[in-house]
Formats: sequence, C-alpha cells, structure tokens
Amino acid sequence: MIPSELSTPTILIVDDMKENIVFLSRLLKDQADIIFATDGESALDKALNQQPTLILLDISMPEMDGFEVLERLKANPQTAEIAVIFVTGIPDTNTEEKGLNMGAVDYITKPFAPSVVQARVRIQLKLNRLNNDLLATNAELTRMAMTDPLTGIFNRRHFMNATVNELQRFHRHNHPVGMVILDIDKFKNINDEFGHDTGDRVLVHTAATCKTLLRVNDVFGRIGGEEFTVLLPETPLEEASEIAERLRELICTSPLELNSGQLNYSASFGVTKLHSTDQSSQQPLKRADLALYRAKANGRNNVVVFDRDSVKG
Repeated sequence: MIPSELSTPTILIVDDMKENIVFLSRLLKDQADIIFATDGESALDKALNQQPTLILLDISMPEMDGFEVLERLKANPQTAEIAVIFVTGIPDTNTEEKGLNMGAVDYITKPFAPSVVQARVRIQLKLNRLNNDLLATNAELTRMAMTDPLTGIFNRRHFMNATVNELQRFHRHNHPVGMVILDIDKFKNINDEFGHDTGDRVLVHTAATCKTLLRVNDVFGRIGGEEFTVLLPETPLEEASEIAERLRELICTSPLELNSGQLNYSASFGVTKLHSTDQSSQQPLKRADLALYRAKANGRNNVVVFDRDSVKG
C-alpha cells in the first residue's frame, strides 16, 4: 500500500459557472489534482469512475441541484464516503443545516475568500489522509492478528475461528466440509542436521507449495510447529482425501533448494469431515489428528482418513 502522504489527492469541482471552476482550480492546484464537472450527471459519473478525495459541489445548478447530487452520491456505496463541501452564494442557515444533515462536511460561501477556501480544503484533505492511515493501520493489525508471521498463511487462532464459522454453516445447510491436517516428517532431524534456519525455510517452502494446489475458498493455516491444517468447504470426504493425496505427492516431489544441494522431505496427512454431532472445532480437529497419528505409525508419507466410525488408511 502506498503511504497516503506520498499519494496526490484529487478534488472534483462541480459548478455550472466556468469562471468559478477556473478560480477554484487555480486556488487549489498546489493542494491536489483538479478535475471538474459543469452539471450533476457529469459530476456523478466522475465521482464514480475517478473516485476523487474531495468534491466541491455547487448547490444552485440547473436540472439537478447540489442537494440531489449529494443525495445520489450518498445512496451509492461506491461514492458514499467521498467528502463533499457545498459551495453556495446563499449564506442561509436552513440551507446549510439541510446540507450538513444530508452528509456534507462543510460549506464555502460566495464570493470566495481565498484563504478561507484553502484552509477549509486543507482541513478536509488532512482528515482524509488521517482516516486512510487509520484504515491502513487497522487492516495491518487485523492481518497480523490472523497470520502466521513465518509462513504468511493463517495462524491457529484464525483457523479455529474459521472452523467454528464453517461448522455453524454446516449445521444450517448440511454442505460437506473436509478437514486435513499435515505434519512434516522427521522435522526434528531436519533442524538437527541442517539448522533451524533451514527448518524455517522448509516450513515456508511447504506453505508455498501447498498454496499452489489449494483453492481460494480453502482455509489453510499453520497451527503450530510443523503442523498445517486445511479446511475444505463444499468438499466431501472422498474428495478431501484426494486433495490430501495430491498435496502429499506435491510436497515429496518438490525439494527445497539449498546451497549444498536439494533437500527432499515428506509429510503425513490425516483427513476427516465435519459431522452433525460436532459441537466444537476441537472435535473434527481431534479426529484428523488421530488419523495423522495413524499415518505416522504406518511409516509416514501417507494419507489416513478418519470417517465417523473408522480410521481408513
């Protein structure tokens, strides 16, 4: 994301009097890029397609006045958040109150006082910049709260929350949902022989390798150590098992490139599905974990399926 202080804001000036557009453009050119419209329909079109930072909107225009333009801007989710300053030659309290109640952020009256216009615009542009910075910060905090810092995929907390949500959806609609847990085989030996830095690279490599095969709606997370989990919405158990098998084959045929050569490794898989008896996210995870334990006991690098009544594999 480009920091807001490095991006140039855009002001849309809407006025049917071209001399007003020329005056305001010259006055504000050092603060922002300027675009303009001379009627309401053109203003709505430019607001939608060019997404200006701020709109200076004349109230008294033929065919569609500023109030109707503002009303239509606020009714469209794609333009509703654009700040609007009304421009009017009628310094009337009732008119000002109406505009503010409709969502305008400020008023500028004619004849223009240049320093006042610049100051009011500067304030709104600063508020916009601060708001964008706050949104970006909140988005980054949200991303950090749900992401594993090493691999960049979801962390355990987000995966468990996603499982709870999917379980609720499953109980409402009874759509099939598969769950896969995978564990890198002999990971301790990798750390002991090649060092923890290489171990971390194996984790990152595994995450990146799996992402090439998984679908957009699949929830892929690292739940701890060398264990990864996949939640597969709209996926019957048999299909979940096939996905796990493709992941297993992909991992063991995608070695990590080291300076000393290739590091080949494998992973074991446990597969289950959500059941109507599941009341928490821990229940399907426990079944998948039991299947994974059986896969390890079977010699590793294989897939074991835990159906409701039996373990298969």
